[in-house]
Amino acid sequence: MKKCFFGLFFVVLLAALPAQQNPSITIVNNTGYTVWYVYMSQTASNSWGNDLLKSDEILSDGTSVSLQLPFPLNVVNRYDIRLEDSDGDTYTKMNVMVRANSAIVFTFDDIDEEAAESFDGPPVTIVNNTGYTIYYVYISKTTSDSWGSDRLGRSETISNGDSVSLQLPHPVAEVSRYDIKLEDSDGDSYTKMNVLVAANSRIVFTKDDMD
Repeated sequence: MKKCFFGLFFVVLLAALPAQQNPSITIVNNTGYTVWYVYMSQTASNSWGNDLLKSDEILSDGTSVSLQLPFPLNVVNRYDIRLEDSDGDTYTKMNVMVRANSAIVFTFDDIDEEAAESFDGPPVTIVNNTGYTIYYVYISKTTSDSWGSDRLGRSETISNGDSVSLQLPHPVAEVSRYDIKLEDSDGDSYTKMNVLVAANSRIVFTKDDMD
């Protein structure tokens, strides 16, 4: 009788113990942009695997997310980690040694070199008279097939009636005609094509510029 009671007690004790889990780490987004995808791969692997954010989850600038490691630390403790923002720009840290509850902070300096852009031209002023708040601004030379990256960083917006000064990608002597696109919170876009610019030009967008 005592033996049966002890066996029952042991089974109950095991059931009460928490299941052993792999440790978690925290990914901090200080890139200045909203991150849509997070990938984490053991350094020895050649594949990034699947996005670790939930299908409806994003990582706004200044926020963080806790992710569970795929392996115990005594099996794998070095990982490559990549973030991808809404423009497709990527930010990567390679061969990161992690510990339980490590905080891995990503900044704009982690942007992959091939994605980084330089802006060597003079400033122009973009004026928003569309009636809506603008969340994204794109400036591309007219001869280019790509819009490039959003020029409003760190969750900046342009309220209706406000303006922003942005540096052109190239000196006016090299490139003087640009396509400029604004996008509001509803995804509506406002575009001016083949704009002749000069230093300190004011480019005013209204609702008539809606695509």
